[in-house]
Amino acid sequence: MAMLFDVSVTGLESVAAMPGSWRDQDFRVLLEQLELDDLDDIAGSDLQEIVLMALQDREPEDAADAVLASKLQQRAKPGVRQNIVRDLLKDQRPWEEAADIKLHAGIFASAMLLRQAFPKIFPRPDILHLTLQLRGLTTDAIKLLSCPPEAAFVARVIADGMDESSVLERLFDAKLASHSFPEADSIIWRAEFSNPLPGDVSAVQLSVYSSAHWLSAMKQVSSYRSQAYNDTMDPTEITIDREHAAEQVK
Repeated sequence: MAMLFDVSVTGLESVAAMPGSWRDQDFRVLLEQLELDDLDDIAGSDLQEIVLMALQDREPEDAADAVLASKLQQRAKPGVRQNIVRDLLKDQRPWEEAADIKLHAGIFASAMLLRQAFPKIFPRPDILHLTLQLRGLTTDAIKLLSCPPEAAFVARVIADGMDESSVLERLFDAKLASHSFPEADSIIWRAEFSNPLPGDVSAVQLSVYSSAHWLSAMKQVSSYRSQAYNDTMDPTEITIDREHAAEQVK
């Protein structure tokens, strides 16, 4: 099984929001946290507006704790949430700096909503939106592009474009070269394929959202080759040459 892709960076921009961060069910869970009644009577189109008004009825610190408690669930104890609230109010970046990377995406989603509710109190959060064009150069690579992207695959694709000094390479070099990279789910917050060239099954556009902590090393990259693969693939059947995979084609 041979994996080989041509990769071109087609965009890298700072954004203040990430699609899918708050769904209707997420808003309903938060409204329950805020102890609002008759939630079944609220139309989906009205949920966000009701949430924002409910948050604005509270003190900003109390509202922030409620949002974090709802979004992070049992993953963050009250003391951790209080530290995150203080960091947000001080214009720090806990969605990059919190010790537990599993919290990062949820912290950013919380910061998004708090900024909407209290634009004069909570600073504008920002992350990076990276877009790549991937072209499969082997039959196996083209087949992989027909499936939804796994986080581990996406992490390996972007790591192949970075040099060894990047945060991703320095912290996870061994995991990138392995067949078990569960941390990728906390690094790649959102990723999806789309087909920019109808009828061309060998090429897709990959859209990736994550923090600048992980993606900023792509700023100086234009094109390269990658032999990225999924964790779920049989390691005995994959041909990997990471030195070749990282070769830049600029």
